[in-house]
Amino acid sequence: MSTTFDTTRHIRQTAQDDEPWPIWAALMVFLNILVIAGMTYGLPGLVAVMVPAAIGMILLLMLIVTG
Repeated sequence: MSTTFDTTRHIRQTAQDDEPWPIWAALMVFLNILVIAGMTYGLPGLVAVMVPAAIGMILLLMLIVTG
């Protein structure tokens, strides 16, 4: 009786391990919120939205990184 082991890594698994696209997506959501608030409400809207958007981005990044 012989035993065989699959020692090769799958190509798709290695490609997903190295790509930081969720982090870039969280940053783009943050920047989109700031741009839309700035275009809609001007500088007061940008200032009012900046802190909640930054907190939301940090929570989203924590969710992405920790899984």
